[in-house]
Amino acid sequence: MDKFKYLVGYGLKKRIARKAFVVSNIIVLLLVVILINIPNFTGLFGSGDKESKYNIDFYNNTEQVSMQTDLSGLLNEGLEEELYVLTAKTGEFNEENFWEESEQDIAIIVNGTVAQPVIAIYTDDPMIYANISRTLEVLIINYQIEDYQVPQINLVLPPDYENPEESMMISSLMSFLALPMFLLVIMATQFVGVDIIEEKSTKAIETIISSVPANIHFYSKIVSSVVFVIIQGVLAIIYGAIGIGISKAFTTAAVSSGMMTGQEFDIIVFMIEIMPNWPVVLAMTLLFLIFGTLLYLVIAALFASMAVTQEDYQQFQTPLMLTLLMSFYAAMFAPMAGAETLIRVLNYIPIFSPMLTPVVYASGIISIGEALISLVLVIGTLVLFTYLFTPVYKVSILSYDQTKFFKRIKGYFKKGFQINKKNNKK
Repeated sequence: MDKFKYLVGYGLKKRIARKAFVVSNIIVLLLVVILINIPNFTGLFGSGDKESKYNIDFYNNTEQVSMQTDLSGLLNEGLEEELYVLTAKTGEFNEENFWEESEQDIAIIVNGTVAQPVIAIYTDDPMIYANISRTLEVLIINYQIEDYQVPQINLVLPPDYENPEESMMISSLMSFLALPMFLLVIMATQFVGVDIIEEKSTKAIETIISSVPANIHFYSKIVSSVVFVIIQGVLAIIYGAIGIGISKAFTTAAVSSGMMTGQEFDIIVFMIEIMPNWPVVLAMTLLFLIFGTLLYLVIAALFASMAVTQEDYQQFQTPLMLTLLMSFYAAMFAPMAGAETLIRVLNYIPIFSPMLTPVVYASGIISIGEALISLVLVIGTLVLFTYLFTPVYKVSILSYDQTKFFKRIKGYFKKGFQINKKNNKK
């Protein structure tokens, strides 16, 4: 046990003491801060755009014939140039034609009486709706109606409406989940492979294996890498807190200077609104990060033990890296592309699910039950691979065979299974 602890501590120390650790953390910090502040950046640069005119169809079915003129005056009051252009309409409003064919931006239909109006505002911009509805309330108050009642005003959005801010935030959230996980797994697999290759290339592995069993060496490399991932994960959470702090300070400063309107939403409140089950999502992400990384590390450690040089290891780890890239791109883009069938299939494939499942669960594509089944499959595959690969690692770690890729793998597995079979008989 003392030797195992020493190997774990030594491997962890080598990882943290390297310049690559510092550089990679600086990159992760910058990426996290940028992702969290994307809404602020877009709001800042978008706020300076010149406002365009809004063409409005106005259906006045009340006895107040001057309502169109009065509303236009209030909406454009104080403006150098008319921003809201109201066009009087008669007859019945056709909603389907308005969404599909009309060149107008907004339609306002006022029914009933001025004392008790029922108003519908058709638009794809909730912010404009808020402005017009407030102005309509003021207009009706100005008419000084006896027994005034707050008008009933309804917002009608297009059938295929998607809130652009919400879509942007959900996309940022998915990136926030997938990108750090991808970077952590890549760093962990690279470190475990580099460590083993260094020991093999310097012949130090022969001294180590003469002192400790090969399986202890195998487990120590994996455990030290997992501890490293946990430390890196905690740092990523700290980076997230820093990014949120910068976001709040940025918004406060921008609002006070007039660069933003003050109507921008709070990122934390918004994320809780669109993802009320965030504690479960966070727990799922951590579980998949730990067990998924373990699964990748078992594979990476086996490939590294089969390699002889760094170039050799790059060849061996290429299939694993391609799999990780496929998982990352599937997690990032498959939900946006609506490829739910593909997502549900990949969700149950353990080599893909560690990267994919937390993201698609957070998106609401799969249920908690489906996510738990995927987690069980990942853990089961991890146990199976550890059992199968340990005897193979014992054979390959002290071998310097440089035969062809598939021939070498076949030979190591054959010898490893033979050794495992003999040990089981004993």
